[in-house]
Amino acid sequence: MRTRVLATFAVVVLLLCAGAGVTVWRWRSQEKDRRDLSDLTMGSPWPRTQLLLPDDLPLDRALGEVGRDGFTVSYSVDGQPLGYAIELLDDRGEPVWSVSCGARAVVVCTDLGDGYTHVKVLDTDNSDPATIVRRRDGDRIYSATVAGDRPEWIPRLRGIVTDVHRPSDEELLEILRFDGYQTDWS
Repeated sequence: MRTRVLATFAVVVLLLCAGAGVTVWRWRSQEKDRRDLSDLTMGSPWPRTQLLLPDDLPLDRALGEVGRDGFTVSYSVDGQPLGYAIELLDDRGEPVWSVSCGARAVVVCTDLGDGYTHVKVLDTDNSDPATIVRRRDGDRIYSATVAGDRPEWIPRLRGIVTDVHRPSDEELLEILRFDGYQTDWS
């Protein structure tokens, strides 16, 4: 009887220690996630709560970056590379770091109505052809891009900038934190 009580006590102690270890590991993992997310988004011109992602974004095939000029995500759908961005505007109302509709030698811009613009990037010495749909919202432009002159993609690109959601912290970490990323190097 005494052996059974001691064995039961030992099992309980082992289970408690294992549970405490798992709890500490989870807490440290959550702390690291919070530090990483803060570090990865600190350069954003907007609060993290104002970053949006396309609803159909395949997180397992997406890479993103946040910087002082905006938020970009690159991914692939059906083997086709796509780009999604939230771009900061300059004082003229044009994107700070991407093609401007004012650059008439490089682009042709068409108003699609309801705040949407089709930007056809021409094949020139300093630009590759691309099809972009933009939606202006206050101090930013949401855009979706596919390489090449692809007018058949306009409805799909419009859907990418329209059907968006506020991502969870886990979704942001999935696209912003690359393999081996460390904030504390511990």
